[in-house]
Amino acid sequence: MNPEDKRIARRFPVQLHVRFRLLESPDGESPEPELHNGNNTISNISRTGFFLTTKNYLEIGSVIEIEFLLEAAKETVLAEAEVVRANYQNFPNQGRYEYGLQFKAMHPHFREVLDTYFNAIDS
Repeated sequence: MNPEDKRIARRFPVQLHVRFRLLESPDGESPEPELHNGNNTISNISRTGFFLTTKNYLEIGSVIEIEFLLEAAKETVLAEAEVVRANYQNFPNQGRYEYGLQFKAMHPHFREVLDTYFNAIDS
């Protein structure tokens, strides 16, 4: 089965820089006090989640707080997301990891900003 067939919502290609910090980890690691400013990139996004490439190792089940500028909406979006998929094979030798994350919590204002963004690019 094609992984695309399992997706709940259509993905849109983007190139967004994201800041994030660990909130919860399955292994009990303490929450991080500061957002990571590193070279963290969202390469696709949907109404339900996004694909993240980062130098930071995360476990499946980890919950992160994210912050990214959605230039088209002139808004910085804040949300919580959970790591639901991990690809540890592609870039570890280059210090890069790939993750599929699902939005877990988001203020209604930011949900509205994303919905407006998706409606505009989907039409």
